[in-house]
Amino acid sequence: MTHILLYWNHICVLHRQEKAFLDGLTQKLLSDGIQLEVRYFGLGYPEHMSEYLARPDAVLPDLIVSADLEVFEDPDIFCKLKDDLYPVRSWMSLRSGPMLDAVERGPFLLPFLSIPLVYYTREPEVCGHTALADWNGLAFGGINNSAVKTVVKAVWERWGHQAAEALLERSLVTDMPIGAFQAVRQGQASTALVPSQYALRADGQETFLQIPREGPVLIPSYFCARTSVPQSFACRMVKEILCQELCSFYAANGDLIVYPEHAQGKSQQESPSACCPSTEWLASLTHDEFYGLYCQKLLKAADWKTGNNLHV
Repeated sequence: MTHILLYWNHICVLHRQEKAFLDGLTQKLLSDGIQLEVRYFGLGYPEHMSEYLARPDAVLPDLIVSADLEVFEDPDIFCKLKDDLYPVRSWMSLRSGPMLDAVERGPFLLPFLSIPLVYYTREPEVCGHTALADWNGLAFGGINNSAVKTVVKAVWERWGHQAAEALLERSLVTDMPIGAFQAVRQGQASTALVPSQYALRADGQETFLQIPREGPVLIPSYFCARTSVPQSFACRMVKEILCQELCSFYAANGDLIVYPEHAQGKSQQESPSACCPSTEWLASLTHDEFYGLYCQKLLKAADWKTGNNLHV
């Protein structure tokens, strides 16, 4: 029996269905002599994956599927993984185009899907001519997941450190993305940047879905595989996990941008351009530099390295 340990930190609003899929896959693999063990992280579980992997005593997995981007973007965490990864990007055919181009991270990370952040607004005409960095009173949420961090990083790369700092000062930043959506519904804000799954509830009369001028802000999810498992098993697991069934489910039920070519369905938010921090820029960003700004402006932000607000 071959044991394979998978760490999973993914789409919280679809997690019940994700877990049912992985439970079924675990049973299927047993008949082929593969014992798949899945450990879940994120909302509803004690830790985010990045918080756990940052610990000195963390057990490294064989496989990772994660939309907790600090796993890959924080150099102090990713250094634990990067020297033992297979070049999985070449193992599956993906849909080419600007959405994929925006999230490419080199040979060792396979982009699985992206959550598109778009505007849910009462002022669609304002959205059409306002750059992301220029908003005053924009609502967005997900302080201790990748949503707010990605918005801050994308603004920082494109418009500079001061622009990212100013956006946080002028915005309504909520604990979770649903809080930003509710802020518009309850009249606390005119516009929120939220996952498109929420923005699709716009009625087209008082509230509207609008794609940002720069294109959707993408929160990507990646698959990676460590050399701790034989390559033949790792290759099989890519196909088993990122299968047509699961990919098509995400496109149909989450309005997510799904990259494998075999996926059926397409997000309504695909655009000629997208907003996502680049690999090159992320490589130049240190942990202390990012969290120095982030935790200073967001009192509820958690920094695993300093122990600041880790239980928020």
